[in-house]
Amino acid sequence: MNSDMPQDKLILIFGLSAVTAFFLLSLVRIFRLSRANSRLRVESAKMEKQAVLQQIEVTAIHHDSMSWRAKTQRQFDALRSELSHRLLQVDQGGANALKEMDAMHQQTLAVALAKVSELEAALAAKPPAFTPPAFTPPAPVAAALPKPPPPPSSLPALPAMDTLRIQSLETELAAAKAEILNARQQNSTLQRALLIARRRLPVAAVRKSPPKSMARCA
Repeated sequence: MNSDMPQDKLILIFGLSAVTAFFLLSLVRIFRLSRANSRLRVESAKMEKQAVLQQIEVTAIHHDSMSWRAKTQRQFDALRSELSHRLLQVDQGGANALKEMDAMHQQTLAVALAKVSELEAALAAKPPAFTPPAFTPPAPVAAALPKPPPPPSSLPALPAMDTLRIQSLETELAAAKAEILNARQQNSTLQRALLIARRRLPVAAVRKSPPKSMARCA
């Protein structure tokens, strides 16, 4: 029995030493875990502060984006109304210009046609060449009378005067036709300019529209 005592003491000492070692290890582990826990608490507090700051920043950015979007929408609406007003003004101005041009064209055509009709009537009513009747005196008187002198060469003959009148009428007729052609060309030029102006205004409106798309993206 005495020989068994040292073995029991050794077992007890070994057991106590093992328990003490495990206890010390657990204390060290608990200490490390407490330090890690305290460090995590500090980091958690920092993360919470950062999350709050980021939430505030995100809210401010969202508010700024909404205000910018509303401002851009107002600017776009104002621009669209202005462009619509300008388009209406251009349409009204073009319509008035076309009306005035048509009135002027019709008036010019009426004047030119009246002048042409007058010229045609004057040409149609041209008087025939005057041929005076031949005077034949009696034979003894005709033999006794001398021959009449020839007419002076300074006065033009009637056919030559009629030719000059016809040429002047034809010149006026050509001028009237040229005036009608010029009025038609001016009318076509004005219509082409109005069409180009109508085509340019929608392009300007489309070019001004990207702020709305950017605001939608925001």
